[in-house]
Amino acid sequence: MKKILLFLTLVSILFFTSCELFLDEPIQGKVYYINVGIDYENNSNSDDNLSGTVNDAKELHEALGVVITKAKRTGTGYLMVQEGAFAENPSDSEYPSIAKLQAKLSKVQGIAKEEDLTILTYSGHGEETTGRLVLAYSGGVNQRLDPATLLSWMAAIPGKKLIILDSCFSGMFVEDSPSSTNIILNNSIEKFFETYHSSDAYGEPDLFVFTASTNTLSYEKDFGTDANPHPHGIFSYALLEALGWNHISETDPSLITISAPPAAKNEQITVDGLFKFIKKNQDIDSSYYGSVYQHPMTTGGPLDLVLFNL
Repeated sequence: MKKILLFLTLVSILFFTSCELFLDEPIQGKVYYINVGIDYENNSNSDDNLSGTVNDAKELHEALGVVITKAKRTGTGYLMVQEGAFAENPSDSEYPSIAKLQAKLSKVQGIAKEEDLTILTYSGHGEETTGRLVLAYSGGVNQRLDPATLLSWMAAIPGKKLIILDSCFSGMFVEDSPSSTNIILNNSIEKFFETYHSSDAYGEPDLFVFTASTNTLSYEKDFGTDANPHPHGIFSYALLEALGWNHISETDPSLITISAPPAAKNEQITVDGLFKFIKKNQDIDSSYYGSVYQHPMTTGGPLDLVLFNL
C-alpha cells in the first residue's frame, strides 16, 4: 500500500508541475553528431557478425542531418563505420576503434560551445553483465569500451549531450544522476520519490543516455524481403521512424520518404518524445522472439531535454 500511495503522489506532482519539467532548451547553437555502426565481419569469429548496424548508423546520420536542417541549425556530422572484411586502415580517422572514437570526441570537445548539442549513436555489440561496447577489430582484438569511460569522454564536451545506444545490455549505461534514480534496474519507486523531494540541490543534467534495452538483449530484424534484405536494429528502425525517416517499399528499401517527425510534440523533438514513440512503435514480433521484451531506457527522471525546435 505504501508503494501505491507514493506512486500516486508522484504521478500527481508530475501532472500538476509538468510545465516546469523541461530543461532549458538548447540555444540555437551547432549540433555535432557521431554515428557508429559495426558489423564485425573483419573479425575472425563469424558468430559475432551483425547485419543491421551499419544501416542504422548510415541512415541515422542522414536522418539527423535532415532534422538539423529542418530545425534551422548548423550541424557537423561524423560517420564511423566498420563494414565488410576490410582491415583497419591506419589513416582512416572514421574507423570506429576505441582510439579513433576517443580522438573524434576529443575533437568535438575542443570546438563545442556551451550552447551546442552533441549526439552520439552506437549500433553494435554490448557485453553481458558489464554493458561494455565492443568496438571495431583493432590491434588483433575487438576492444571493449566500458560505460564509465565513454560517459566521462562525453561529459567533458561543453553543452548538452545525448548518447543513444542500440546494443545488448545497454541499460548498464543508465546510472543515477543528480536529477533521477534509475527506477527500472533498481526497481525502487521510494528511491525515485526521495530523490525528487531531496533537500539537496536538484541537479539539471547536461548528459542524457537513451538505450535500446535494460540489462537484457536487443534485437535486429530484416525490414526488407528475401530478394532485397534491409536489416536494422529494432530500436534504431523505430528511432528513424520517430525522426520522420520512412522506408516506403519493402521491395526496394533504398526508397525513402521524409515526413514531419511523428515523435515531435508542439513542434519540439525531445528525449522523452522519442522514448515514448519507440516504446509504442518498436516492431517486435512476439511469435518470433518469444516472451522476450526489449525495454528502452532513458536518464533524466522527471526532466526532459529539448533537442530540436522545428
